[in-house]
This record gives sequence, structure tokens and C-alpha cells, in this order.
Amino acid sequence: MRDGSSHDFDAIIRASPKPVASFLRINKISRILNELSRGLMLLVVFLHCATAQAQSCALYSTTFNSFSDPQNLTQGAMSVQWCMHGAAVTGSNFCPNGYAFKLDASSEDPVLLVSTGASGCTAIEISFRYAQFAASGCVVKYGLSSATSVACTASTPNALVALTVTGGACTMVNLTIPLGASAGAHIRFDHGANTNAILLDDLQVRLVGCCGTHECCVAGTAGCSDAGVAKCVCAQDPYCCAVEWDAQCVGEVESLACGNCGSGGGAPCLTSAATDFGTLFMGGSICTLEPELFESCEGLGPYLTSSYGCAGSLDMAMYFGSGFPYSAAITKCFAFEANAAPVVRFNYSKNAGTLGPRLDYSIGDGAWITLWQPTTAAASCVSVDVSLSALAGSTDARLRFVSASSVSNGASIDDIEVIADAPVPHACCVAGAPSCTDAAISACTCALDAFCCSSAWDETCIAEATVFCGAACPDLDVCGSPTAGSCFAVRVVPACADADCCVPVCTVDSYCCQNAWDIVCVNEALALCAAFCDLDGDGVVGPQDLTILLNQWGTSGIADLDASGTVDAADLALLLDRWNA
Repeated sequence: MRDGSSHDFDAIIRASPKPVASFLRINKISRILNELSRGLMLLVVFLHCATAQAQSCALYSTTFNSFSDPQNLTQGAMSVQWCMHGAAVTGSNFCPNGYAFKLDASSEDPVLLVSTGASGCTAIEISFRYAQFAASGCVVKYGLSSATSVACTASTPNALVALTVTGGACTMVNLTIPLGASAGAHIRFDHGANTNAILLDDLQVRLVGCCGTHECCVAGTAGCSDAGVAKCVCAQDPYCCAVEWDAQCVGEVESLACGNCGSGGGAPCLTSAATDFGTLFMGGSICTLEPELFESCEGLGPYLTSSYGCAGSLDMAMYFGSGFPYSAAITKCFAFEANAAPVVRFNYSKNAGTLGPRLDYSIGDGAWITLWQPTTAAASCVSVDVSLSALAGSTDARLRFVSASSVSNGASIDDIEVIADAPVPHACCVAGAPSCTDAAISACTCALDAFCCSSAWDETCIAEATVFCGAACPDLDVCGSPTAGSCFAVRVVPACADADCCVPVCTVDSYCCQNAWDIVCVNEALALCAAFCDLDGDGVVGPQDLTILLNQWGTSGIADLDASGTVDAADLALLLDRWNA
């Protein structure tokens, strides 16, 4: 046995299915240990209340596009809650179009609580549009608070801004509230002592100092700039949003199917996507509610609905707003460089006799090109599959779902699924997508190791297919491979063909399964493999075994102990060396 030999048995295959999976997957143990280390680091960070670096990211958005708006939001320890105080959503023909939040009495002073929890945020940024024909006397005020429930009577002694622009002009306001040691703030829209109406619209809340600003394909502080990608990664690896966005988090953008960094880095692109828009209504733009799929919106909306076309009770759909020139939702980029026939599948509905909806595409910074428009006038919910073959091979393609009308056409979209084409089938001796072309070998292998049919057909699967399931894959240097050679002959490559002998040797001397099966390995096999030379299986090497060997002299039977192809004097010497063993 070699001194100091390690026990990293990546290449070992045991002779029974359960140990095989253990040995073949041991090379993944380092990943598990790494995860444990990251988990411990995460725990330490929570225990010591470490704070994130100063950053800014979106928490909440509403365009008041429904009479049930504005909606509350809870996102972990963070929340946004409203006390309406008599204010309500109303129809609006300005700022910009559609619906807005209306205050028209001195008693109507809605309060917004933004609670940041223990996230270490340093400030709250709030932006909105407003319009009024005559002065309403409205002043935006705030009071710091660590409350977790909104209080309509909360103290808001600090004036942020007086809303003084009149004449119906739509005016944008951007405000910052420093938090200090507080974990949130109550924000009040305090209407003046008159009945002049003021309309609020397009309200957004951003947090400072507690979320990532760097690209998701670049290591940095906790979180990353794409909320959808960050949410996807951190749902499975909280370390990335609580401690730091390290190289492993960058790798998980692709490995967890959250995006695509590509060989050159940059903004992640998707390779597939799916959404059914959920079952619960939430106010705000669809781009705020579905950041994993949608990158930006144009015009008014779109937003969620449960009342039109493809939607129903407890079944939300995307509904387009009205207004010039149209309402649209643009997806994040897709990368189809490895796909020949991607497809987008969705359900749509519209009012009979109206235009739209429409699906456009763009590659890179190119112009939008119409890909699909409905050909039926029916108002029922229709399922369609639209070929994206025009995008095959592209690395930066986007889709745009458009109302295609400046007036309401009742258009809605639901159950969107972007599907990359099926991977190229491969033989069982070739690594690739899950499963392989021989159904029997594939089924046998996956019964031993489900990874091979659920994730990928890797080198481990090839070895299992060869050792246990009859695949004729050549030159596999793993225990039990028919091509690995005799355990009692020196070889310049690792492992040997007899798994019952190979595994115990490599257990005490991993060199034999990692580097080469040298003379030390042969001697260890002679010492450890008790069944060697016991040709009749009676537990002892004796006269009966000698008889079998002599009867097979000059042939290639079981007495060919050194796997030379012929039973000869070398095999006789091996048998006599093990006499009575």
C-alpha cells in the first residue's frame, strides 16, 4: 500500500447498484461540502447581523390600473402596506392615461408604510407622477418607523415636498427618505384644506443599501441587478442574496436555469421560460410582477386580470391596457444559439372583430418584426404554438407581446411557455442530454442512477451503462468495465475489470483508480482478492482449481487469470502462488 494515499474514489464502480451510485457520485461530495460551508457562513452572517453594501433596487410598483389597487406587498421581511383614508382609483384621461389614484378632500390623506425589516437598508426612494388642474395643497410627508403594520394615524412630521404644479401637467417626483437606524417609514400624501382633485400615478418604491447592483454574471455584493435572476438563484441558494454574489452564484445563473451568461459574460439571457401568471391578483405593471420573464413594458400596462378572456376565478392572465399607441410587454433576452427550432406557446383571447394581440421579435438592437397575429375573429380563449425558428442561432433575441390597438380590444394572454427545441439524441457511449438512444440500456442505467435521465448523461452514466447494462463502450478506466483489463496484470491506465477485486484495492489505494494499475496495485489485488484463483468457487485454491486450469490450457477460459488471452504458464504461476488461500 502507498503511504499517504488519498481516499478520493472518483473512478471506482462497486459491483452492486447502490454502491456504484455512491462511488460514481463521490466526485460531487466536494460540492455538498462547499454548500455546507456556505450555509455555515450564511448562519454566521445572520447571527452577526452583517449589513449589505450600499446599493439600490426596486421593491414595489403600481400603476393603479384596477379599481382594487393599490395592492399591498410582502417580500420576506420587507413589505409595502396602504391605508387608503378615503382615496380611491378612478378613470383618468391624463398622467398618462387609463387609471390613477385620486385625492379630492382634506380628509383623504392615504398613508403608505414601507417596512425593510432587518435587511440593513439605508434609505427609501419613492417616485410617482401627479397632475392637478387647481392647487390641492397636497404635501408628501414621512415619519421613520420600524412598525410592521401600517398605522393610519402614524406620525409623519417631516415634509418631503409640496405638490404645486397645476394646469393638468403630468409631473414626475423623485424623493429619498434616509432611514438611519429605522427599519422603515410611514409616508403620507396629505391633501390640503380644499376639494381640488389631485391624481397620483406610476408609483415606485426602491430600497438603498440592501440589494445588488452589479450584473448577475459578475461576482460582487449580495444580490444582482436583475431581480428575476436574483430571485431564481437565491430561492435555491440564499447565500447569494444574504452574503455575497460569488463565482458559484454566477455559475448558478445557468446551472439553475435562471439565465444565460454566455462565454463572454454580460447580461444573462434565458433559454426557456414559463408563467401562468398565478392565481392571486396583484396590482402594478406586469413587468414588476413577472421580472423573471419581462424586462420592460410600453404604453399603459399590461397588468393582471381575472375577469377577461383566458382569465377566470383564481386564474390570472395578462390584460392589455388601452391608450395610444398600444400596450406591450417585452421579454428579457433569449439565447437560442444551440437550438434549431424553439417555440413559444400561449393562450390568447380578444374581443370579436378587433385587432390584436400580436407577437413581435427583435434580435440585438434590430427593429421589431411581426412574428404572429391571430387569424380568427373568435373571442374565445385560443391556444397557439408559434415557431421561433427565425430566432434559431441568435444569442440576444426578445419577444414583444402587443395589444396592437390604441383602443380596448379585450386582449389577454395566459400560460406563456418558451420551449427550446429537443436536444440532439446521442448514443449511450456519448455524454449529452438525459437518456440515450438505446431505450433498454437507458432504462437500466436510470434505474441505477436517476441523474442520468433527469439531468444529464455524463461519464458516470456511460460507465454504469457499460458495467451493468450491456453498453459496449470501449476504453473505460473504471472498476468493472469489461475493457479495463485484469486486476493481476500491470496496466498504464487505472482500474481493472473485476469490480469485486478492484473496489477493495482502490479503497485502500486510490492511486490504482486515479492514475495507473501498477505493480503495487497488482500485489494489493493478490493480497486482498481472496476469490482470485478459486476457479471452482469452493473457497479454497486447491487441486480442483488446478484441474480446471490444466483442462483449459491453451484456451481463453476462466483460468486465464492474467487476462492475456491464453491459459498458460503465467496463469499456473499465479494459481500456485495462491495455493490453499
